[in-house]
Parts: sequence; C-alpha cells; structure tokens
Amino acid sequence: MRLLTRVVGVLFVLLYCLSFSVAFAEQNKNEDQDILKVGSIVLTKIDLDLRIQKIVPMQLSFHGGMKAEKLAEIEEQALDDLISVSYKSLYAIAEELSVDSATFEKEWEKLTSKTKNFSEKAQPYIWNKVRADLYRNLLATRAEDIVVNDRVKISDEEVSSAYAKHGEMFITPKTYTASHILVRVDPASNAEERQLLKSRAEDLLVRAKAGEDFYNLAYYESDDRSKYVGGSLGTFQAGQTVAEFDEAINNMQPGDISELVKTMYGFHIIKLDASDEARQLTFDEAAPKIRTQFEETKRKQLYEAWMSKLKEQYPVERFDQ
Repeated sequence: MRLLTRVVGVLFVLLYCLSFSVAFAEQNKNEDQDILKVGSIVLTKIDLDLRIQKIVPMQLSFHGGMKAEKLAEIEEQALDDLISVSYKSLYAIAEELSVDSATFEKEWEKLTSKTKNFSEKAQPYIWNKVRADLYRNLLATRAEDIVVNDRVKISDEEVSSAYAKHGEMFITPKTYTASHILVRVDPASNAEERQLLKSRAEDLLVRAKAGEDFYNLAYYESDDRSKYVGGSLGTFQAGQTVAEFDEAINNMQPGDISELVKTMYGFHIIKLDASDEARQLTFDEAAPKIRTQFEETKRKQLYEAWMSKLKEQYPVERFDQ
C-alpha cells in the first residue's frame, strides 16, 4: 500500500509539474481500497492521496520530512475536504446541476498541459481517478456558487443603515509620520558600556536640538536600518510601536524633537514630522468595510446552514477506523 501511495503522489505532482513517461504496471486498482462512503459516493485510498498532495508537497508527505503527528493531521484535513466536496457534489447531482464539457476539458488541459507523455493507456485507473477528482471539485464549486456565493448580496440600504446606527465604531486611529535616531544597546552590555552609549545618545540629542540636519544626523549616526532613509519610520498608527516610544510620541507636536527615549532596543531621539488625530470614517470610507463584514457574515451563515442540512441528508461511513 505504501508503494501505491508513492505512485499516486508521484503521478499527482508530475501532473502539475513535469513531463514524464509512465512505466507503472496496472496493479493500482487491485491495491486500492475503500476508506470512506458519503451518501452514494465511495472514496478510496487513492482519492485521499490525491487530496493530500494538494495540501502538502510530495517530498514532505512521503514521509521523510514530516512528523507522524503532522501527517495524521493533514490526512484528517484531507478527509474533511473529501467529505465536504462529496456533500456538495451530491447536492449538485440531486439538483441536476452539471459541469459542461468545455469547462471541464479546459481545466483538464490546464492540469495536463505539462504532461504530454502521460497516457490513459499507461495508467487508466489513476487517470480516471484524477479526472473524477477534478469533476467532483468543479461540480462542488458550481453548487457552492449557486447556493452560497450568488446569494451573498448586500443592498446599499443595509450598508447605509449599518453606518447610521454604528458609524461611531468605524474609527481611523491617530497616525504619526516620524523619524528617529537610534543608539542601539546590547541587552548583554555592562553598566559601563551602557553609560558610554547613553553619553553618545545625549551628544546626538544636543546636536539635533541645536538644529543640525536630522536626516544627515540619522544617516551618519543612527544604528537602525532606517538610517539609509534619514531615520524615516514612515506613517504608522498609535499603538504600533513599543510602549515607551508610543507614549513619548503621543505627547509631541509636529516639528518637536523628543528627549531620549529608552526602549528595549536602546536610546531613541524622535522627530515628529506630522500627525493626524483619530476620527470617524466618512460613509464613503467605511462602506467597503461594512459591506465586506456583512458579506462574510452572510456567507458563513448560508454555508453552515447548507452543510448542516447536507450532513443530515447524507450519512458518512468510514472503513479505515
């Protein structure tokens, strides 16, 4: 069975990655085994291996580079995926949905475009398995589009109403545009070394407050990578820096140069170039976010309700437990 797993894995990856000639004997059908039944759909070890290959690269799953616990977790994920796809496929069949041949052949061509030497005659059993897997996935996607995605429509009135009721929740935080000079302090340094570094930082602070060009001072003296852009930190939101830095800059006005600010990284000299106070987003600014939140919520509700109904309708039987 391990040989069969390797055959499937090699085939699946090569279908996506390589052009190759198949030299395997047609023993796969005899070695395959049923592991799962969802409604009327019976899935086998090869179906599981095909799904695993979509989750993890072949060289990891064939079992040298992955711990047994992780592989077992991936196999369970693959089984869950197979069950979900089967549910959706069964729904599609019951509703007489189908995938037109042109769409299927186009996707099959994408799958096999780099495997010109792959032949149905050389490996018909796995060939048919791969085709069936592709068809089930396309069928499941079509069903999900009809039942869920096409029904996720949020009206402009819903968006407007949400903003009118909860507009105060849509706030853009205070932002800063700033530069800094860093005198880096190694946490392993001794007291004497730290005092020397502090003295260096104090000298730089005097020069900065005396009006020396901050860009050049940062470029030649800062220990941070931002030195190459004159110490610029760009624009960032309140709360995105370490606490000591955030507290210091929050008490500054544009154009100010801070006193020394001690953080885990060392001593900072901060120049605040600009700041924008927190404010409520306008409707036009908030509307896309509101719509996205509503769509995600509605999609989740529709999907979970659909899956719940399908689970009741189509029993799952495991043969590998």
